[in-house]
Amino acid sequence: MGGLCPRCRGRGWCGRDECVYLAALREVRERLSRHRDLDGYTLTVHVSWRGYPRVRLAPGVGERDIPDEGRALARLPYDELLELRALTFRKRSERRHVRETPDLSHEEIEATVSARPVESTLHVERRLSDPTRTAPFLGPLVDGRLELDGTPRVPSHLERVHEDELKAERAVIELYERGFDEGYIARALSLGLLGRPSDRRLVPTRWSVAAVDSIVSDHLKRTVRELPPGDDYRLLHGELFGNEMWVILRPEPLSYELIEVYEPGAPWSDRERVTVLRDAEVSREREPEETGGAYYAARVGALEACRDLGRQFGITVIRVVRREYSAPLGAWVIREAVRRAEEVMRTDDHGELLEALRERLDGPARAALRALRRDRQSTLDRFL
Repeated sequence: MGGLCPRCRGRGWCGRDECVYLAALREVRERLSRHRDLDGYTLTVHVSWRGYPRVRLAPGVGERDIPDEGRALARLPYDELLELRALTFRKRSERRHVRETPDLSHEEIEATVSARPVESTLHVERRLSDPTRTAPFLGPLVDGRLELDGTPRVPSHLERVHEDELKAERAVIELYERGFDEGYIARALSLGLLGRPSDRRLVPTRWSVAAVDSIVSDHLKRTVRELPPGDDYRLLHGELFGNEMWVILRPEPLSYELIEVYEPGAPWSDRERVTVLRDAEVSREREPEETGGAYYAARVGALEACRDLGRQFGITVIRVVRREYSAPLGAWVIREAVRRAEEVMRTDDHGELLEALRERLDGPARAALRALRRDRQSTLDRFL
């Protein structure tokens, strides 16, 4: 689903007082009109998917030394985060085949996976694109020259898994168990730094994020399946930037489904109608058909909740996307919103849980109740 923004392009179809993308473009133009040499920090890198298997690497330079990682970004106010993203300029590189993976010792690569953002200066020659209107919201692409003013410090754990030639899946799990943010791990995977040398390749950023969430949640799934079943129903609630998450835990063998409800005017939604998407895990081979990367991101947080409770449950996550989530920022928002979910009720009665949910879901969000089709939910243990 493309959503309104790529088609609207500032015409005000969403009904908001100001278009977030036009506001971002004004910020970018104002910044470049004052300075062509942008002092800041190398925060991240974006690997494009267009033209695959020949892709571009685009290191991102922003004004503040805040890592481009969900746990750090979730602490910022939403408006401040949008400005930070809009003013993170991405330096275009030449196209390279995905098999031409960079060396970890290259200073630009070191900077993008440094333990802390590296002081840098981006000498801009020309702006190639505006801030993106598609998910996730990214700053403009520019031609220019990147000069590192600080010294990158690559974490020793990343150096070790890179040198030990572990399979990519094993390397991802080891970094996750060491406490690395999923966004950081996805960046390393995207740059072809993980996996055996013969298997390494550049991975477009949007694919690497989903791959890391899938690998991590599969790892958590194996752990949770060894736990005893829960003995009651639980309802958890969390919210971040207009993404409202309801996590339903049922006393039954492990299963998982995600239901997404988009209010009219929310990203990817219609102007007038409520949009409802649903995916459920019914076999090992099936990929999510409607919810995409959100499916895996929410699964990470939900399985972590089960692990922390020491029980396995049948899991349903309901994501309600409100209009105030004006620019989508990536799967990390969903993952962190589920992680923030706190228990709001516990009961032995399934009907009581559903009644509590009906009372709490307001307006367009009530459409989620019609998608709760537990009779069609298959449990994971049938397939493992």
